[in-house]
Amino acid sequence: MKTLKMVFTLENDNVLTFSLQDPKEGLTQAEVEAAMQSMITKRAVVAGGSYAKSIKEAYIYETDKQELA
Repeated sequence: MKTLKMVFTLENDNVLTFSLQDPKEGLTQAEVEAAMQSMITKRAVVAGGSYAKSIKEAYIYETDKQELA
């Protein structure tokens, strides 16, 4: 399973990670960072009263399920 991880730095210097399962194929770093910046500008990301102030990182995390024998 693929998961898009979007990591923000908050105003209080804590970190907040948004995880989205099954991101579209071919997603680019520029597209993700543009979306993240829009979320910051619109103050759509808040945790514990602190808003996101910057993008820390964004990446695709991939895991595989393995059945037990």
